[in-house]
Amino acid sequence: MSVTITGTVREKENQKGLPNLKVEAFDADFLKDDLIGRTTTGDDGTFSIRWTAAEGPAFLRDKPDLYLIVKSQAGARLKSTRQDTLRDAVGDVEINVDISHSTLVGASIVHDEAGHWMTGIDPESLKKYSTWTLRPDHDPNDKLLGEIQSDMQGRDSILDLLKTYWDELNINTDNNAPQIQKLAKLFEVGQDLDDLEGHHYGIPIGLRTGDQEGALSEYGNLIGLLWGVSLQDECPWVGKSFSAMTAAQANQSTLGLDRPDGKVYRGINHFNRIDHQPLNIVSYYFMNWWMGLGAAPKKEQKNYGYEKNGGHFLAYKNRSVYPGSDRNVFQLNYRFKHLGNNVPLTWLIDELVQVADGLYLGQLLFATKRILRGYDPAGPNSDHHYQHFGYFLLWDRSWNAEARRLFSYLEIPVTAPGLVDPDVAASIKLPKFSTFTFEETPSAGCNDEIMATINDDMRDKPTIMHLLQEYSDQLQQNCDNDSPYFVKLQELFNRGIGIPEVRGFFRGALVSWHSAGLLKFFDVNVLNRAWSFLGRHFSTWTGKSFEDIPDNRLRDITDGKETGEIPTFWGANTQALRTSKEKFVGELMKVGGIWTEPATAEEAMTYGYDLKNFFFIAHQAKSINPTCKGKTIFNFNYRWPNLKTIKPDRYCIDELVAIADGLYLGHLMYATEVHKPFDPAADPGVYKYRLFGYFLLMDEEWHQIRLRIGYDLDNV
Repeated sequence: MSVTITGTVREKENQKGLPNLKVEAFDADFLKDDLIGRTTTGDDGTFSIRWTAAEGPAFLRDKPDLYLIVKSQAGARLKSTRQDTLRDAVGDVEINVDISHSTLVGASIVHDEAGHWMTGIDPESLKKYSTWTLRPDHDPNDKLLGEIQSDMQGRDSILDLLKTYWDELNINTDNNAPQIQKLAKLFEVGQDLDDLEGHHYGIPIGLRTGDQEGALSEYGNLIGLLWGVSLQDECPWVGKSFSAMTAAQANQSTLGLDRPDGKVYRGINHFNRIDHQPLNIVSYYFMNWWMGLGAAPKKEQKNYGYEKNGGHFLAYKNRSVYPGSDRNVFQLNYRFKHLGNNVPLTWLIDELVQVADGLYLGQLLFATKRILRGYDPAGPNSDHHYQHFGYFLLWDRSWNAEARRLFSYLEIPVTAPGLVDPDVAASIKLPKFSTFTFEETPSAGCNDEIMATINDDMRDKPTIMHLLQEYSDQLQQNCDNDSPYFVKLQELFNRGIGIPEVRGFFRGALVSWHSAGLLKFFDVNVLNRAWSFLGRHFSTWTGKSFEDIPDNRLRDITDGKETGEIPTFWGANTQALRTSKEKFVGELMKVGGIWTEPATAEEAMTYGYDLKNFFFIAHQAKSINPTCKGKTIFNFNYRWPNLKTIKPDRYCIDELVAIADGLYLGHLMYATEVHKPFDPAADPGVYKYRLFGYFLLMDEEWHQIRLRIGYDLDNV
């Protein structure tokens, strides 16, 4: 039996082949992955590797589970397809590898004169995300440190690199794998940590089965193996918090046995339930029962997303209890009796060092001797024979945005500290956020009495966003299809400015659905009920993007019926596929044959979306909503056949007006006469368009206010 692997290594954003890169093919195995071939990409980025099975009976020759690793000529790892292993490969197979532009720039494979993806941020502030904080006495010529620096090529941050080690340690049976050795080196040279306070998210980065030695260590990491196949990306533990203690409190908690130098902190762990992950749920409830977890305060649940707290410890600076770490550490001691922990926490001591500003590497140390006796901190550490069971990470709020991008299973809320601009509170008072921008001459559909009630509603509102949040809450709670709040929204729309052009990306938010046509039952807003019950839990939509469209492409899309005589734009809806639920929806999009395009690396990192779909042609036009009486609006047309839009959105035309500087209110208009082919020259009345909802588009400043007040976070 033989397998021929062909493919192309490409730059993700432009699909250009990448020459002269090393490609290694592996057979993923239960215990150890086997290298089965290597080659170098050609001038066009293509490669071919042929593998032939060893001789022997057919039933003994396993079909390989294939994945690839791509490296630069200098040996820097650029991409692994281990997470997308091709199972039981036979015959000729094709594996294409797409590598992001930012990774290629970082590895000097391609060059880019553009600025960093985190545009608008002081370059000095960005340095912390790629700068190690190491002890002054470390050896800069150390071989392992050199390899770590090589691994950093093409990485957007140190946390991005450590995420790579996290991925590579998945289902790894080597108790002393190269990644473990690199983590050990980082712990050895990490900066001393004197104190730590406040909330910190965290992840286990690599687990070990104690201090195994000899040949067994290469295959004996049973804990790491079980962890990788079960909880690595759905672990209930999501971080720790630290609060300062007085000397009297510390003395009482330790019964005066241990008097470490410096400050002492009380610590606790945090746990999160992921409803759609069975193994997470099982382990969450087991720990809840075994550890006696308590409900986290409501404020913590809202700010950080976790549900339970438990596992108490005292934290302070001390000498390491581990024989392999002859240094000062920040020690997290669970062993004191009066902390009330159960086994195995009563045998545990964590230790921390700082590896970057606000980023901390920890090691898990369990006592393996005298574990049934009472803990005596004054006794020799050798009496307890502490063994090393792996590493974990903690980070402060400044890393939360990057962590949310890299570790979606943590379910870090979009309103978590570090994700919302701290200057928003002061910005709210700016006139931009409380001033409507309407047409100078009101359109025919405007009603001064309704506008007067809107102005009354605004009197106690800090911003227009607060007003729209109130309208949205009322509409979604009451589900009255004829609610007076719909009348107010329509009044705002009637007075809005029908802008001639829009460019760039704008965040999106739902105001309310509105049932019409066949979905209008007894004036009950069934769409809002369906959205509240199910839809909002699976939303991946984050907004819309607009860019100029060449005239020739415009003519192709519209079969020559649009010529670009007025400013016309190529538009797309943006989708985030980060969490497991979002990824599930992404798979459904593939099954449904929806036309999608991947986001660029800059778009994904700056704005948090991963693909574009539901494309449209946008330009200024007259409203098709009879209520607007011919008002000029900005029109998004999904109906062109060449857009290949699926039902029901192939019957949709959105309408947009500006109601404030950087804030736009939109109509969702759907044809209810769906059997007549779309003809842009036809009277819109032929298609019986009905209003099915209101939405918002907003710039980044409005988005920060939206995050701060918690408005429609389902679509963030």
